[in-house]
Amino acid sequence: MGRMNLTWLAVLTAAGVTACTPKPAEAPKEQQAPVAATPPAAEPAKEPAAVTTPKLECALSVHPKAKLNEPVEVLFKLTNRSETPVWVLKWQTPLEGILGTVFQITRDGEELPYQGPMVKRAAPNADAYAAIAPGATVENTVEVSQAWDFKKPGTYRITFRDDLMDVATRKEDVPRAGGEYKSTPVTCAPVDVTVAAR
Repeated sequence: MGRMNLTWLAVLTAAGVTACTPKPAEAPKEQQAPVAATPPAAEPAKEPAAVTTPKLECALSVHPKAKLNEPVEVLFKLTNRSETPVWVLKWQTPLEGILGTVFQITRDGEELPYQGPMVKRAAPNADAYAAIAPGATVENTVEVSQAWDFKKPGTYRITFRDDLMDVATRKEDVPRAGGEYKSTPVTCAPVDVTVAAR
């Protein structure tokens, strides 16, 4: 081996480099980067409790023809289409009779004024509510000709006011404390009666 080669061998040996022990290749930079700690998964937000909306079906019926001075009676039916019982406040519905403007009545398109009794009330008690089991119906017949003027011939249209003052889905909520009523809209198809002169 020449003197020049021996000199270079001595230098490389002093530097800790040998031809027989190659230095291992460094891992790629992306593999050496520290992995960020994954934050613990947040608990899913709790959904609000489901609110039970009662499914109430309303229906009116009346004899389609009447004569002057004959009573005009309307049958009001309320059916519970829910899977649980409901309690309906009878106030301002035909279920308690006619003690206010529970109907809108027109004659040939002109609205008639209400002429029946108006009442002032204290807070309701449990007896003021009608309990309706699932699939059951409550009903009442009222004579509308006692509270509206049916003394002229014409076609009268009778429409329920489409709102129940209070509906509860739990018996313990009857009667409501502090008058916190839960009104529920219902839709009754209007009915017509034609009043003819004798």
